[in-house]
Amino acid sequence: MIILAILTTLGFGYAQTTATDFTTDDCNGISHSLFDELDNGNVIVIAWVMPCGPCATYTIPAYSAVQSFGTSNPGQVSFYLVDDFANTNCATLTGWGNSNNMPLNTTFSSSDISMSDYGTNGMPKVVVLGGSNHTIYLNKNDNKINFAGVQGAINDALNAPLGIEQAESSHFQLLTFPNPVNNILNVINTKVHSEKITYRIIDALGKIVIQDKKLTTSVDVSSLNNGNYFLKVSSETSSESIPFVVNH
Repeated sequence: MIILAILTTLGFGYAQTTATDFTTDDCNGISHSLFDELDNGNVIVIAWVMPCGPCATYTIPAYSAVQSFGTSNPGQVSFYLVDDFANTNCATLTGWGNSNNMPLNTTFSSSDISMSDYGTNGMPKVVVLGGSNHTIYLNKNDNKINFAGVQGAINDALNAPLGIEQAESSHFQLLTFPNPVNNILNVINTKVHSEKITYRIIDALGKIVIQDKKLTTSVDVSSLNNGNYFLKVSSETSSESIPFVVNH
Protein backbone atom coordinates (compact mmCIF):
# COMPACT_ATOMS: atom_id res chain seq x y z
CA MET A 1 0.00 0.00 0.00
CA ILE A 2 2.87 2.39 0.81
CA ILE A 3 4.53 1.66 -2.55
CA LEU A 4 1.25 2.21 -4.39
CA ALA A 5 0.75 5.54 -2.61
CA ILE A 6 4.25 6.66 -3.59
CA LEU A 7 3.72 5.70 -7.23
CA THR A 8 0.40 7.50 -7.29
CA THR A 9 1.96 10.62 -5.79
CA LEU A 10 4.68 10.58 -8.43
CA GLY A 11 2.11 10.30 -11.20
CA PHE A 12 2.53 6.60 -11.94
CA GLY A 13 -0.10 3.89 -11.70
CA TYR A 14 -1.78 1.09 -13.56
CA ALA A 15 -3.23 1.87 -16.99
CA GLN A 16 -6.99 1.43 -17.15
CA THR A 17 -8.01 -0.58 -20.21
CA THR A 18 -11.82 -0.61 -19.93
CA ALA A 19 -14.35 2.20 -19.92
CA THR A 20 -16.46 3.30 -16.97
CA ASP A 21 -20.19 3.01 -17.55
CA PHE A 22 -22.63 5.87 -17.16
CA THR A 23 -26.29 6.58 -17.79
CA THR A 24 -27.11 10.27 -18.03
CA ASP A 25 -29.01 12.87 -20.07
CA ASP A 26 -27.41 15.03 -22.75
CA CYS A 27 -28.13 18.73 -23.10
CA ASN A 28 -31.29 17.92 -25.09
CA GLY A 29 -32.65 15.73 -22.30
CA ILE A 30 -31.98 12.46 -24.15
CA SER A 31 -30.73 9.59 -21.97
CA HIS A 32 -27.52 7.77 -22.95
CA SER A 33 -26.11 4.54 -21.53
CA LEU A 34 -22.47 4.10 -22.49
CA PHE A 35 -22.25 0.31 -22.26
CA ASP A 36 -25.50 -0.10 -24.22
CA GLU A 37 -24.02 2.03 -27.01
CA LEU A 38 -20.78 0.04 -27.07
CA ASP A 39 -22.64 -3.30 -26.92
CA ASN A 40 -24.59 -2.21 -30.00
CA GLY A 41 -21.36 -1.90 -31.97
CA ASN A 42 -21.04 1.88 -31.73
CA VAL A 43 -17.82 3.78 -31.05
CA ILE A 44 -17.91 6.71 -28.62
CA VAL A 45 -15.33 9.48 -28.66
CA ILE A 46 -15.50 11.66 -25.53
CA ALA A 47 -13.81 15.07 -25.40
CA TRP A 48 -13.72 16.96 -22.09
CA VAL A 49 -13.28 20.74 -22.38
CA MET A 50 -13.42 23.71 -19.98
CA PRO A 51 -14.45 25.18 -22.51
CA CYS A 52 -11.67 27.56 -23.54
CA GLY A 53 -9.88 28.81 -26.62
CA PRO A 54 -6.82 26.54 -26.30
CA CYS A 55 -9.15 23.58 -25.67
CA ALA A 56 -10.39 23.86 -29.24
CA THR A 57 -6.88 23.51 -30.70
CA TYR A 58 -6.67 19.82 -29.83
CA THR A 59 -10.38 19.03 -29.67
CA ILE A 60 -11.01 19.91 -33.32
CA PRO A 61 -8.66 17.17 -34.68
CA ALA A 62 -10.57 14.58 -32.62
CA TYR A 63 -13.88 15.96 -33.89
CA SER A 64 -12.61 15.87 -37.48
CA ALA A 65 -11.48 12.26 -37.06
CA VAL A 66 -15.01 11.30 -35.98
CA GLN A 67 -16.55 13.07 -38.97
CA SER A 68 -14.21 11.19 -41.33
CA PHE A 69 -16.26 8.04 -40.62
CA GLY A 70 -19.58 9.70 -41.43
CA THR A 71 -19.82 8.14 -44.90
CA SER A 72 -18.26 4.74 -44.27
CA ASN A 73 -19.95 4.13 -40.89
CA PRO A 74 -23.01 6.38 -40.74
CA GLY A 75 -24.38 6.76 -37.22
CA GLN A 76 -21.83 4.36 -35.75
CA VAL A 77 -19.22 6.81 -34.42
CA SER A 78 -20.37 9.52 -32.01
CA PHE A 79 -18.61 12.60 -30.63
CA TYR A 80 -19.50 13.47 -27.04
CA LEU A 81 -18.55 17.02 -26.05
CA VAL A 82 -18.45 17.10 -22.24
CA ASP A 83 -17.84 19.94 -19.78
CA ASP A 84 -14.84 19.07 -17.62
CA PHE A 85 -16.43 19.42 -14.18
CA ALA A 86 -20.09 19.94 -15.12
CA ASN A 87 -19.99 23.58 -14.04
CA THR A 88 -20.71 25.11 -17.45
CA ASN A 89 -24.32 25.35 -18.55
CA CYS A 90 -25.48 23.56 -21.67
CA ALA A 91 -26.19 26.71 -23.66
CA THR A 92 -22.63 27.98 -23.18
CA LEU A 93 -21.07 24.60 -23.98
CA THR A 94 -23.19 24.10 -27.10
CA GLY A 95 -22.43 27.63 -28.27
CA TRP A 96 -18.72 27.01 -27.77
CA GLY A 97 -18.87 23.88 -29.91
CA ASN A 98 -20.75 25.68 -32.68
CA SER A 99 -18.42 28.70 -32.67
CA ASN A 100 -15.41 26.39 -32.97
CA ASN A 101 -16.80 24.52 -35.98
CA MET A 102 -17.87 21.44 -34.03
CA PRO A 103 -21.67 21.46 -34.45
CA LEU A 104 -22.16 17.71 -35.01
CA ASN A 105 -21.81 16.55 -31.44
CA THR A 106 -23.77 15.33 -28.46
CA THR A 107 -23.22 17.79 -25.61
CA PHE A 108 -23.19 16.96 -21.90
CA SER A 109 -22.77 18.95 -18.72
CA SER A 110 -23.03 16.04 -16.31
CA SER A 111 -20.81 14.87 -13.46
CA ASP A 112 -21.79 11.29 -14.38
CA ILE A 113 -19.20 11.44 -17.20
CA SER A 114 -15.95 11.88 -15.28
CA MET A 115 -12.56 12.32 -16.89
CA SER A 116 -11.06 11.31 -13.55
CA ASP A 117 -12.12 7.75 -14.44
CA TYR A 118 -9.44 7.84 -17.14
CA GLY A 119 -6.39 8.96 -15.21
CA THR A 120 -4.82 12.41 -15.46
CA ASN A 121 -7.17 15.37 -15.76
CA GLY A 122 -6.39 18.18 -18.19
CA MET A 123 -8.18 19.95 -21.01
CA PRO A 124 -8.84 18.87 -23.52
CA LYS A 125 -8.93 15.18 -22.76
CA VAL A 126 -10.04 12.65 -25.39
CA VAL A 127 -10.85 8.96 -25.08
CA VAL A 128 -11.98 6.52 -27.78
CA LEU A 129 -14.20 3.70 -26.51
CA GLY A 130 -15.56 0.68 -28.37
CA GLY A 131 -16.22 -3.05 -28.52
CA SER A 132 -18.35 -5.40 -26.48
CA ASN A 133 -15.50 -5.54 -23.95
CA HIS A 134 -15.86 -1.75 -23.48
CA THR A 135 -12.21 -1.19 -24.38
CA ILE A 136 -10.32 2.12 -24.22
CA TYR A 137 -8.55 2.51 -27.57
CA LEU A 138 -7.13 5.96 -26.93
CA ASN A 139 -6.65 8.14 -23.84
CA LYS A 140 -4.78 11.39 -24.48
CA ASN A 141 -4.52 14.92 -23.11
CA ASP A 142 -3.62 18.25 -24.66
CA ASN A 143 -1.00 18.27 -27.43
CA LYS A 144 -0.85 14.45 -27.52
CA ILE A 145 -4.26 14.48 -29.24
CA ASN A 146 -4.03 14.44 -33.05
CA PHE A 147 -6.19 13.51 -36.03
CA ALA A 148 -4.21 10.42 -37.08
CA GLY A 149 -4.13 8.98 -33.56
CA VAL A 150 -7.86 9.40 -32.99
CA GLN A 151 -8.74 8.13 -36.46
CA GLY A 152 -6.56 5.04 -35.98
CA ALA A 153 -8.12 4.32 -32.60
CA ILE A 154 -11.62 4.61 -34.05
CA ASN A 155 -10.70 2.22 -36.84
CA ASP A 156 -9.36 -0.28 -34.30
CA ALA A 157 -12.56 0.01 -32.28
CA LEU A 158 -14.71 -0.56 -35.35
CA ASN A 159 -12.75 -3.73 -36.08
CA ALA A 160 -13.25 -5.10 -32.57
CA PRO A 161 -14.82 -8.58 -32.57
CA LEU A 162 -18.53 -8.73 -31.81
CA GLY A 163 -20.42 -11.61 -30.25
CA ILE A 164 -23.32 -13.27 -32.06
CA GLU A 165 -25.78 -11.24 -30.05
CA GLN A 166 -24.26 -8.00 -31.33
CA ALA A 167 -24.69 -9.12 -34.94
CA GLU A 168 -28.42 -9.65 -34.77
CA SER A 169 -30.89 -7.77 -36.98
CA SER A 170 -34.02 -6.56 -35.20
CA HIS A 171 -36.66 -6.76 -37.93
CA PHE A 172 -35.60 -9.89 -39.80
CA GLN A 173 -34.25 -11.56 -36.64
CA LEU A 174 -31.14 -12.92 -38.30
CA LEU A 175 -27.94 -13.93 -36.55
CA THR A 176 -24.62 -13.56 -38.39
CA PHE A 177 -21.30 -15.01 -37.26
CA PRO A 178 -18.35 -15.23 -36.87
CA ASN A 179 -17.26 -11.62 -36.63
CA PRO A 180 -14.56 -11.04 -37.82
CA VAL A 181 -15.11 -13.57 -40.60
CA ASN A 182 -12.46 -15.34 -42.65
CA ASN A 183 -14.24 -17.13 -45.53
CA ILE A 184 -17.85 -18.01 -44.68
CA LEU A 185 -20.33 -15.68 -42.99
CA ASN A 186 -23.03 -17.82 -41.38
CA VAL A 187 -26.61 -16.57 -41.33
CA ILE A 188 -29.26 -18.04 -39.05
CA ASN A 189 -32.97 -17.29 -39.44
CA THR A 190 -34.64 -17.17 -36.02
CA LYS A 191 -38.02 -16.23 -37.49
CA VAL A 192 -40.13 -17.83 -40.21
CA HIS A 193 -40.55 -15.32 -43.06
CA SER A 194 -43.38 -15.50 -45.56
CA GLU A 195 -41.80 -12.76 -47.67
CA LYS A 196 -38.90 -13.19 -50.08
CA ILE A 197 -35.61 -12.03 -48.56
CA THR A 198 -32.55 -11.11 -50.59
CA TYR A 199 -29.14 -9.73 -49.67
CA ARG A 200 -26.24 -7.63 -50.89
CA ILE A 201 -22.77 -7.20 -49.45
CA ILE A 202 -21.72 -3.54 -49.30
CA ASP A 203 -18.25 -2.22 -48.50
CA ALA A 204 -17.36 0.73 -46.24
CA LEU A 205 -17.63 3.15 -49.18
CA GLY A 206 -21.18 2.05 -49.99
CA LYS A 207 -20.20 0.01 -53.06
CA ILE A 208 -22.03 -3.28 -53.72
CA VAL A 209 -19.34 -5.98 -53.83
CA ILE A 210 -21.65 -9.03 -53.96
CA GLN A 211 -24.82 -8.59 -55.96
CA ASP A 212 -28.41 -9.22 -54.96
CA LYS A 213 -28.96 -12.94 -54.31
CA LYS A 214 -31.38 -15.14 -52.45
CA LEU A 215 -30.48 -15.23 -48.77
CA THR A 216 -29.02 -18.58 -47.72
CA THR A 217 -27.54 -19.97 -44.50
CA SER A 218 -24.02 -18.93 -45.51
CA VAL A 219 -22.32 -16.28 -47.62
CA ASP A 220 -18.89 -16.83 -49.17
CA VAL A 221 -16.83 -13.67 -48.53
CA SER A 222 -13.42 -15.21 -49.29
CA SER A 223 -13.01 -12.99 -52.36
CA LEU A 224 -13.33 -9.77 -50.34
CA ASN A 225 -10.43 -7.73 -49.05
CA ASN A 226 -9.98 -7.25 -45.32
CA GLY A 227 -12.15 -4.45 -43.96
CA ASN A 228 -15.60 -3.34 -42.79
CA TYR A 229 -18.71 -4.50 -44.66
CA PHE A 230 -22.47 -4.63 -44.32
CA LEU A 231 -24.86 -7.46 -45.06
CA LYS A 232 -27.86 -5.56 -46.44
CA VAL A 233 -30.98 -7.69 -46.09
CA SER A 234 -34.10 -6.62 -47.97
CA SER A 235 -37.69 -7.61 -48.58
CA GLU A 236 -40.46 -5.84 -50.47
CA THR A 237 -41.34 -3.82 -47.36
CA SER A 238 -38.17 -3.57 -45.26
CA SER A 239 -34.41 -3.21 -45.45
CA GLU A 240 -31.71 -3.61 -42.82
CA SER A 241 -27.90 -3.59 -42.68
CA ILE A 242 -25.82 -5.82 -40.39
CA PRO A 243 -22.15 -4.81 -39.96
CA PHE A 244 -19.32 -7.34 -40.05
CA VAL A 245 -15.56 -7.42 -40.54
CA VAL A 246 -13.58 -9.51 -43.04
CA ASN A 247 -10.16 -10.54 -41.72
CA HIS A 248 -8.42 -13.32 -43.66
